[in-house]
Amino acid sequence: MNKSPASAFLLLLAFIVATFLSIPHTAEAVTTSKWYKKASSFEKIEKAAKQKDKPYIVFFYTDWCGYCKKMNKKYLSNTKVKKVLSKYYRIKIKTDGSEKAKALAHRKGVHGIPDFRVVHPDGRNLRIHPFGKNGAVEVETFIKALKAALKG
Repeated sequence: MNKSPASAFLLLLAFIVATFLSIPHTAEAVTTSKWYKKASSFEKIEKAAKQKDKPYIVFFYTDWCGYCKKMNKKYLSNTKVKKVLSKYYRIKIKTDGSEKAKALAHRKGVHGIPDFRVVHPDGRNLRIHPFGKNGAVEVETFIKALKAALKG
């Protein structure tokens, strides 16, 4: 049997296509290594978290909000907070961004920003708001509240 280079190429191409098609393209493609930032990613995050039976984090914000900036700078940029968050799916939704983002914020009951929450697979939303009448809580206090919310 005479094998031409063209038939070998076609066989290799068929193998590559078959391999690619056999890889499951599910919510598993979502990673905990980063913050997702598009409202269109929300359903993927939610589905992946439910499949893993783990909570996920949602942060609703705007660029002009002073407390949102403080949330990013003081808490979300903190190394200890990042370590806790790194084990979970998380998404930042800019509420004054796209129409989809606005609709999502409305559907999730966001009435003010920043709105930082831990959402459990059973639908419970636990909001963590580190700013109050007495000022902002310390990072360690925020971490304790975050860990408690993640445990449920």
